[in-house]
Amino acid sequence: MRELGRVKKFLPLIIVLLVFLTLGVAFLSRSPVLIVTDPSFNLMYGIQRQRMKVIKASTQLFRRVVPVLVDERVGPDLVVLVVEEASRSPWAVLFPHRYLEGAQFYKNSHPEVPVLVMEGRSPKPRASVPAETQLIFFDMDTAGDLYRAGLCAAVITGDAKRVLFFSDEPLPNFYREAFRAGLRDLGFLGDPIYVSASSLDSSSYSDVGCAVVTGPAARFLERNQNIPMILFSWIDPALTPRTVKILFDDSPLALAVRVLKALPGSIGDILVSSQPMLFLDRIEEKKDFRALQGILKGNFQKNSEKTGPES
Repeated sequence: MRELGRVKKFLPLIIVLLVFLTLGVAFLSRSPVLIVTDPSFNLMYGIQRQRMKVIKASTQLFRRVVPVLVDERVGPDLVVLVVEEASRSPWAVLFPHRYLEGAQFYKNSHPEVPVLVMEGRSPKPRASVPAETQLIFFDMDTAGDLYRAGLCAAVITGDAKRVLFFSDEPLPNFYREAFRAGLRDLGFLGDPIYVSASSLDSSSYSDVGCAVVTGPAARFLERNQNIPMILFSWIDPALTPRTVKILFDDSPLALAVRVLKALPGSIGDILVSSQPMLFLDRIEEKKDFRALQGILKGNFQKNSEKTGPES
């Protein structure tokens, strides 16, 4: 009787351990998701940050998410070999666009595996990709991202100052309208100032309440301007100055979960929004933080246009 009592005492713990053991075995037995990365990305993104993103994505997908490090200089045949070494039968493989040829080679060798290619904000023509290759492209909802950035810039700037939009590439009118709509929907009626790296001068920064920075962010950050910023970048937040209030992350690691959840039954390209990060300790006013938090948690209509500022 005493032994039976001991068993009953520990029965709940035994059940919990068995459940965790079963879940662990099921988790490890599922085919992983592979995400191709390169040394430059790892350096910019931050190793610790990458680990946390991998753990979070693996938990949400209930399958291992495995970054596959591939040197940018290797040919497509070597890309295939490195990916095959990571897993012989992955559930899906995500490639950045710069590895497009390697993605084609891999798909030709593994037609049963879904192969996804991230186009980014400045996609290259797909004319070189035969239709029978059956690659799946996923892209950024740039208009939606810029609309949200406009809403946030209006909150940060207030009424009295100007908004600066900094990019190396010309911003198409379609995206200018999306950004301007975000500003105006929160009462900012002035027109934003669009500036490229080639035309920067000190007068561009006078009386600026917020700067939205895309593409060549480092060049702007190095100037140590005391201007609140909304930054579109893969850079590790720990490396950004306190003037960066919001970081829009559109890296493959940030997008993987939403892309893969949209994969079953998807027709054509997959369109996803960036993952914004709001820095609580960098927002002085609590009411501004609450307003920005509400904006970034909101869902906005997605758009099919695909050209815009480079991330």
